[in-house]
Amino acid sequence: MSNVSRRRVPVRAMVLATSFALLATGCTTLGPDYRSPHIDVPSQWHEAQQGHDGRGEFSAAQQEPLRTWWRSFNDPVLDRLVDAALAGNQDLAIARTRLTQARAERIQVAAGLLPTVSVGGVGQALRSSERLDWPPGIGGSRTWRAGFDASWELDIFGGTRRAVEAADAQIDAVTDDAHAVQVSLLAELAADYAMLRTAQARLAIAQENIRNLTQGEQLAERALAHGLGTSADVAQARAERETAQALPPQLDAEVARLSHAIGVLTGGFSGDWRDLLARPSPRLPVAPSLPLSMPSEVMRQRPDVRAAERRLAAATAQIGVAEAARFPHFSIPLSLGTTASLLSDLFSGASLAWSAALQTSQTLYDGGRARAGVTAAQAQADAARLAYARDVRLALRDVEDALTGLNSERARQLSLAAAVGDSQLALDRATRLYRRGLSGYLPVLTAQRAANHARDALALSQGGEVRSAIALYKSLGAGWEEAVN
Repeated sequence: MSNVSRRRVPVRAMVLATSFALLATGCTTLGPDYRSPHIDVPSQWHEAQQGHDGRGEFSAAQQEPLRTWWRSFNDPVLDRLVDAALAGNQDLAIARTRLTQARAERIQVAAGLLPTVSVGGVGQALRSSERLDWPPGIGGSRTWRAGFDASWELDIFGGTRRAVEAADAQIDAVTDDAHAVQVSLLAELAADYAMLRTAQARLAIAQENIRNLTQGEQLAERALAHGLGTSADVAQARAERETAQALPPQLDAEVARLSHAIGVLTGGFSGDWRDLLARPSPRLPVAPSLPLSMPSEVMRQRPDVRAAERRLAAATAQIGVAEAARFPHFSIPLSLGTTASLLSDLFSGASLAWSAALQTSQTLYDGGRARAGVTAAQAQADAARLAYARDVRLALRDVEDALTGLNSERARQLSLAAAVGDSQLALDRATRLYRRGLSGYLPVLTAQRAANHARDALALSQGGEVRSAIALYKSLGAGWEEAVN
């Protein structure tokens, strides 16, 4: 073995031994290990659905209706709108691009655990001055080099591993953000559709009311012609009809506005669905019977709560990143290649050259920057923990509010349905008395106004029940599945 070879062996051994020793200590990971916080929630809902004890859990049979809750309304037009929104809504597309970004950023962070390797080459010509005393002029020379350079930042204290942990949690959070966008999108779309159908139902009631008032006006005119009425009766009937005619333009504008909103929510333009939506539905959507889970199960279903918990996990991991920044940094630069004066000798065995080193650096004074970084990371984790607890409480309130609204509308409908029947009986009786000349026309107008108001209020309440059911689905976190990825 040559002297050169004998000198190389200890160097190789030293580098390898040092590297393995460092890698053996690489299991040190600074910072707290994340544990999902436990938050006490009520065991049941205070505002339980009527006919429901508030203690139910999601079963496998109930989960699928929650994921595709809009289908429970049995409305083909709504199904088409939802499909279009899932395919074309811009907000949902933006949320998906943010997920792509988060995944790419995770790859960038994880790359810090691996060596960086580059390849290159150089051809250099040099001529030294012959007028120098030292070093003596050597004339011209050429150097050729080709090879690999590598650098490996050793994650001795786990800072990079904690950064990867934070990036993984951030991916989960952004994924749940996309789920939350989808939940809100479908709820807004369905609510707009319900309001549009409600406006159309009210428009039909208003138009029928105008026809009835027109007939009443004609009845008053005939009574006046036969000496059974007065000109005041005719004037009152005409004024009532003209007042009623002011409502349809307002409802037409409401239908148009909601149609425009639906067009944008589905990823299109204002008028894309106008022709389809202009055809009134034979009935308002009917709110279905809703599955109701325990509060703790809702917390696992709500994507906004899930996202808050994942951001807490990411913030906790960042504490380890900040703590590792206070400790020494170790790296191994490596170089392997060939060097020769003649290009023809560049790839010969004798031209092989390599180098390896162990580098370390430690900041001695930074004005308290690193310590402040740890304090800031801990404060950020504390804020994320508080935000998670807040979001849990807000989610529970959303469900309670939705249950209150749904129960209220259902109780209201019972009274309004009775009012519709009673007001129609009163109108029929007042009309018969007027036809016989046994009363004036004012009781007819009063009864007509009451009957129309009751029917209009019932239509509003039916639409309100549908919107309350949609709000309950939204508060339960329904309307997403893993396919959003």
